[in-house]
Amino acid sequence: MICEPTSLSKYLDKSSNIFFLFGSEIILKNDSLNQINSFLEERGFTEKKIISENDYSNINKIILENSSGTLFGSKTIIEINHYKGKIPNDILGIFEIKDIDKKDNIAIIIKSSIEKISKATKWVKQVNNSSLMIECNKLRPFEERAWVKNQLSFMSDTDADNYSNRIIDIFSNNLVAQQNEINMLKLTYSKEETVDNLSSENADFLPYQLEDKIIELDTSYSLRIINSIKKNDAHYGPLLVWIIGKIINVCIGTDQDKMTLEKLGVWKNKIPNYLTFIKKHPLKKMILLQKKVYQLDLASKGLAGISKDQFWQELDNMIIDLTSN
Repeated sequence: MICEPTSLSKYLDKSSNIFFLFGSEIILKNDSLNQINSFLEERGFTEKKIISENDYSNINKIILENSSGTLFGSKTIIEINHYKGKIPNDILGIFEIKDIDKKDNIAIIIKSSIEKISKATKWVKQVNNSSLMIECNKLRPFEERAWVKNQLSFMSDTDADNYSNRIIDIFSNNLVAQQNEINMLKLTYSKEETVDNLSSENADFLPYQLEDKIIELDTSYSLRIINSIKKNDAHYGPLLVWIIGKIINVCIGTDQDKMTLEKLGVWKNKIPNYLTFIKKHPLKKMILLQKKVYQLDLASKGLAGISKDQFWQELDNMIIDLTSN
């Protein structure tokens, strides 16, 4: 079964626990991935394993080890990242496993860099028969407007209309920049604010200085920001995790998806520092840090089983890792 990301919610409970994301629009892939994860979490999937290129040869082993459930009866999401080239046989081999689409204790999400498929090819037919394929291609103008407004569902209808119009006017045809604005609004929006207070006009707000100081490799100042927020505004912990995640995703996006920094939502005045920062951080390191960001995100929501002090310590460690040469 193949669907578009804008209609994904209609198909989630009608599909098996296998999902295949492809297409040229990385933001729609990420948004679809978030929807799928939320859906699976509601169905009791509490564990997650992320498989990258180095682990492809172990895919079948990991699936079989988790398909009967864990000692504590938990369910596991297995997320497989395919970064470049053709779909490797190790991934396609998943669909050779007997009754793979009928296993209740695992869910498999394959996030592929493939932009186009031919429905007539053998492997596509095989994947289509056993999974829900989500085709994440560029949105038409009316779809883009509807998508942005839907992302602002946490606002009143009036504010959602105002903010969506402003975001689309400024960042037309750039879902990455639009998503950056939306994510900031999710963490800072107040019903008492007006549309004139868009996050892009609040660049001096302390948490947003963190991005600048990290890409400037300023360890001391970055840690001061973290410490100040911990003492005075600890509720901004999730925002800090999102900012760090954004930096890491930009670095990975330029390497894996060959996207320009501007298309990834980086402001022009920050591009020189980002270029310097990216040169100092190899892809392998960033992929490992991306996994840590996922754990920090869970911790910021109280879902990782660590204390608040441990959360802030892990945040400090992440800052040091990102800013140290």
